[in-house]
Amino acid sequence: MGKQIPIKHISARVPWHDNGWDGTVCKAPKDNASCLFLARIAMEKDDVYEETIAGKILSQCSKDKYPPCVAEKVNFMAEHELIRVISHPYSETNELYKHFKPTHFRIPPFSFGAIPFRWMMKDGITHESKVAKELGIEYNVEFEPKLGFNPIWVQDARNQVNLLETFSSAIEPEKSLVFFYAKHVPFYDKGDRVLIGVGKVKSKSSIKEHEYFQDGPTRSVIWDINMQHSIRPDFKDGLILPYHDLIVQLKNNPELDVETLIAVAPNRDEFSYGAEHVSHDTAIDSLLRIGNSLRKLSYLLLKNYDKQLKWIDDRISELWSMRGPYPGLGAVLKAFGITEGNMVAWEIFKKIEEEQKELLSIDPWRIVERMFQKPESVLPDYFAKKIGKVLQNSWKVLSSERKNYLKLLSRMELTNDQAGRFYDESQRIKYSVKCSDEDLLENPYLFYEFDRFSPNHIALNVVDKGMFPADIIRDKFPLPEPSLVEEDVDWRRVRAISVSILEEASWQGHSLLPASTVITKIRDAGLQPSCPVTQDIMNVVESSFNGSIKVDIAFGGKTYQLERLSRMKDIISNFVSKRIEGKRHDIEADWAKLLNDKLDKLQGFDIEDTEEIKARKEKVAALEELSKSRFAILVGSAGTGKTTLLSVLCNQKDIANGGVLLLAPTGKARVRMEQTIGFKSQTIAQFLLPTGRYNDETGIYCLSAREKNGDAKTVIVDEASMLTEEQLGALIDGIKGVERFILVGDHRQLPPIGTGRPFVDIVTFLRPEDVEAIFPRVGKGYTELIVARRQKQSVDKPELLDVELANWYSGAPLSPVADDIIGDLLRNKNMQRLRLVEWQNANDLIEKMMSVLVEELNLTGLDDNINFEKSLGGKVVNEYIYFDIKASEKIENWQILSPVKGYGYGVREINRLIQRTFRKKTLQLAFDFKKKKIPQPMGPESIVYGDKVINIINHKRRKVYSENPAIEPLRYIANGEIGIITGVFRGNYKKWSGELPLNISFSSQPGYSYVYRKGDFREEADIPIELAYAITVHKAQGSDFKLVFLILPNPCQLLSRELLYTALTRQKEKLVIFHQGNFWDLKKYSYGEFSETSRRVTNLFYPPKLTEIKHVLYEERLIHKTTRGEFVRSKSEVIIADCLLANQVEYMYEKKLIGKDGSERYPDFTIMDEDSGDVYYWEHLGMLMDEEYSYKWKSKLNWYKDQGIAPFEEGGGKEGTLIVSKDAADGSIDAQEIDKKIKQIILKNY
Repeated sequence: MGKQIPIKHISARVPWHDNGWDGTVCKAPKDNASCLFLARIAMEKDDVYEETIAGKILSQCSKDKYPPCVAEKVNFMAEHELIRVISHPYSETNELYKHFKPTHFRIPPFSFGAIPFRWMMKDGITHESKVAKELGIEYNVEFEPKLGFNPIWVQDARNQVNLLETFSSAIEPEKSLVFFYAKHVPFYDKGDRVLIGVGKVKSKSSIKEHEYFQDGPTRSVIWDINMQHSIRPDFKDGLILPYHDLIVQLKNNPELDVETLIAVAPNRDEFSYGAEHVSHDTAIDSLLRIGNSLRKLSYLLLKNYDKQLKWIDDRISELWSMRGPYPGLGAVLKAFGITEGNMVAWEIFKKIEEEQKELLSIDPWRIVERMFQKPESVLPDYFAKKIGKVLQNSWKVLSSERKNYLKLLSRMELTNDQAGRFYDESQRIKYSVKCSDEDLLENPYLFYEFDRFSPNHIALNVVDKGMFPADIIRDKFPLPEPSLVEEDVDWRRVRAISVSILEEASWQGHSLLPASTVITKIRDAGLQPSCPVTQDIMNVVESSFNGSIKVDIAFGGKTYQLERLSRMKDIISNFVSKRIEGKRHDIEADWAKLLNDKLDKLQGFDIEDTEEIKARKEKVAALEELSKSRFAILVGSAGTGKTTLLSVLCNQKDIANGGVLLLAPTGKARVRMEQTIGFKSQTIAQFLLPTGRYNDETGIYCLSAREKNGDAKTVIVDEASMLTEEQLGALIDGIKGVERFILVGDHRQLPPIGTGRPFVDIVTFLRPEDVEAIFPRVGKGYTELIVARRQKQSVDKPELLDVELANWYSGAPLSPVADDIIGDLLRNKNMQRLRLVEWQNANDLIEKMMSVLVEELNLTGLDDNINFEKSLGGKVVNEYIYFDIKASEKIENWQILSPVKGYGYGVREINRLIQRTFRKKTLQLAFDFKKKKIPQPMGPESIVYGDKVINIINHKRRKVYSENPAIEPLRYIANGEIGIITGVFRGNYKKWSGELPLNISFSSQPGYSYVYRKGDFREEADIPIELAYAITVHKAQGSDFKLVFLILPNPCQLLSRELLYTALTRQKEKLVIFHQGNFWDLKKYSYGEFSETSRRVTNLFYPPKLTEIKHVLYEERLIHKTTRGEFVRSKSEVIIADCLLANQVEYMYEKKLIGKDGSERYPDFTIMDEDSGDVYYWEHLGMLMDEEYSYKWKSKLNWYKDQGIAPFEEGGGKEGTLIVSKDAADGSIDAQEIDKKIKQIILKNY
């Protein structure tokens, strides 16, 4: 029998459904990619079949042909009953289960099957159950059958029943709530669990055993525990959030901030593993979030949800009563030394109810005192015997202050680990928490502040509910001094909330925030009670910020910054500033000769090639500066020769003899540096891990007093645009004796995932004034390469269209013929290096993408599995395709990119489609458990032998095979490394007992094969490996591929200028763009309005200078904005626009102009004089001293003349007058000259 445990609530995971989970098949099954985030559906969904039954009522479908989503509770709102036929997964493959027969399982209306997967896990080797051990549940490892392999699931019926009944015992009908949630929804792509609805649990079923043909050696039960809920279509006793109505709104208004409108689950652990217990605190938080979402959606949808909000309020009141004043009592008793502290606490609460009938009628700590004096007077014998003399005397000698501290701890609903971390000072020191009981008693919010970097940290709202419980609890069990928090705006509370907001902002990329923003966020934090701070209140509270938050003054007012980020800022800015002004190195080197020797070996030299001469000239100038400067940056886009230049620099004898350390944020970039430059390289995480400046458990970079690394005098960091402020600060903190520190990258790419944009800020700080007018682009500590040789063709066509297209999204001024690319693409959508394919919806995309893949990969058709697998590095051996350890050398020949994971055009759906189409035979072989040629499919994506995969978590691995055993492998894999499954392939002559592992060879670690097993692919765990036929653009940063297939949905909230620039620069040979709708609708993303980088608030070298446009803050130094509020491409265009406005001349910026031949151009400014009928087209030229730029301008000028538009100096043309202005030689613009042109030409004021 199971064990009775205290009341909890339950979370139930459901797949997304496009018709409200009403017991029908999705109306458009193929368009629902969100359901594929559940492993069973991803493996079993039959798109073709589901299209034939789309919209059909499930009860009218054949029982043995239900879609797999039925097993995942998709019908929890169905009004009709269903009968599922459940077969044991081993009944056809294992002799011990041959006697199992298919079992009919009834699903009542408005119910769900709760399957607590975490509870049913065991250790595959020892067969022990962690849950059973923790809760004292009767469990016998001897009952577990020996299956010939090591399953991670409990198998024996007796053990299963005890675990399931214990889980079920915590769910009390009419009192427990059920929270339905989805792992992915089609309107939100950030990976959070999204709350779908909430109701009461009305009833629950008993455990049902499988049916058998006859008695056999094993027995097993069905894990589903049927529970009926209270939600009905009238929403009188529960509710479903109106997300389907939100989707309709998003189609009309794609710019809506979805994140502010939905309810995200507050605790990932309690919303995982299919079904899980939900604590009272988490239930309260979930209801508050659902209520907040409903209120906002009511305004958007113009609907009244008052009755649902009233229901939520009533449930919150009930939850507070169930929670009581001391929900953490059990965890505290366990930390004190009582092994089963949580069960003892429950016995205490039961004792109160027996004696007083009401949980809130007596202080449970009075019962605790009785328990330690005479355990048998409070507890059953089993527990009483465990509280011996040592525990009793230990309690007896506790001081009153110590007891008050334990009582304070118990006011918060803590886990055992959390209570253990903070139990006493010795435990706190172990976790680097330097504070006393007295400190925490005086400020309970320090529990959050000190613990916030722990893997399973104490959340702010857990502390807040302990300090601000419901009024009935506050009145009966008041907090004593000094812990008492009386005011909603108590300084301790306000400071902690401010820290929480700034921490969240740092994950969104901000180093600091304006005080006004923090105040608004505090007021909108969704806490209960709210925290109605004002600037006047903050002025008082700021005095308590010492050590936590730094207050500063910036343009427009105060700013708040976390002290830890302020320290990082100081380390970086001081390091850069002092080194830039420091003593320069005296290096004797003939850089021109060293460079020519290197390049001539690679490509030879044509003395007539003026572009090559120019490219070498800028490289020599860059080498001079990089070698002499104590700190420098090397900026350049793909193909400008940054790595070649660095190879020359590092191999110069003086620099090489001093030692060179090569670092990169990604494994791929690390290997590329090592291979091209010739020195050992590391990822930054690898480098910092040994000295404690990187925590591989939390992924946090930090400062440390531990030893610094002084092995190299030259340190070079590639892909610097990916560095966060914490990464760069920790790196600088971790080195010593460095003479030369160089950051390398392209600042136009995506900003880092995390705090700040340090590379962009350093580029802005060091960039010479009017750098576009300088050649070579070299200044103190600043070097930039602009001549891209990899993509050059000839003087007549110096750059190819893919490069020109990427430049549109670079944020830099465009060449005069940049808009000519539009005409070229319209005339020919399939060229040597660039191809456009238009699509309208997900089905259209799939059809066209598969056709293009066949064509571009030279396949004979969709059934050409052999040539597809050969494109991944496979070799034909007899009747099979074999992938050896060298296959990883080919996996970056081609790559599909998408900005999103879901939505029907994201990487999850595409990976599944590719695998099921082109790897069908290998999948069939993997599912053939009798042959056991290759490992069984693993993980929610059914990863099999020969699959292309990507590592998504920085982690160490012990088991590695090497081609050369003499060379020690890294035993470390970085986030973003791409690999291929190269084993195990079991030949006919090989014997293998037990589970076949997956061996993965990564392109970034050639010659090695890492071993993975089924335990690495548990569905709700942090699975380290995903399919990688398609990856997100973010994951592709730092990598390049010969052939890139880029999917661009429109609209898409994740699109930004930097994302498009990054995506458009990943190809070496060809780029195929699948664009939704008109391609040039994407042109708008080329403006600063869509710059993700400029939306970040940072202060590395200067206080932020922010401007608000359409309720969004931008850094003024990184955008070009006119007085009228338009985003333009250069400061020269700002001056022209503002002069036009000052002269009251109406203008249109970059208005499309269609030529006689249908070609398109976008003049900088178009002015139409309605009175005279005159039309003026204004073009500003920025770099006429550049030969290539000048050549392009002549081409564009001729185009204008062909359209009947002539320069003003030539008397204008029949179709309009062209006005041309130019930058001076130093890059400046004469505003007076611009004003003069306006008055003379447009206003005709001579």
